[in-house]
Amino acid sequence: MRIVEAGPGAFALRLPEVLRLYADEYRLGPGAARERERVMRRHLGRKRFSAFFALEGDDLLGFAYGYAGGPGEYWYDLVYRAMPPPLREEWLGEHFEFVELLVAPAARGRGIGGALHDRLLAGRPEPVALLTVRADNAPALALYRARGWRALLDDFRFAPGGERFFVMGKRLPV
Repeated sequence: MRIVEAGPGAFALRLPEVLRLYADEYRLGPGAARERERVMRRHLGRKRFSAFFALEGDDLLGFAYGYAGGPGEYWYDLVYRAMPPPLREEWLGEHFEFVELLVAPAARGRGIGGALHDRLLAGRPEPVALLTVRADNAPALALYRARGWRALLDDFRFAPGGERFFVMGKRLPV
């Protein structure tokens, strides 16, 4: 297994594989999968987009990506409204949005998620990173907590009555 950096062009080339993995994991129907593709394509143009693939031979085992987030973006604006002002000041300045980390079920338990996580955050110029993770995703929460993330919000919802998420933050070495 190897971890390979993927800029926007390389990520776009493997987007069909990324979307299959994502759609299988989250049981997305065709409409939701097309929407996810639109979102991911939009992310490719974001400031300081960064991505990594976990590959075995040419097979995609997992991926992780993110970018420097800011005002006017969907996720940022939702989190901004949900955070009390002191947290906003501390966390929502210059930051890296850790958008996705996904490992194929058959490849889990081999340290791939941790390797993707660490490579994605290595050498970032931003002082902090932020992410959202479903509150019921115990394996992901364990991975993030073991790597120094802390919960900033523990009852974040993308829509009223929707699933509960944590917004987590991590200070990055500068």
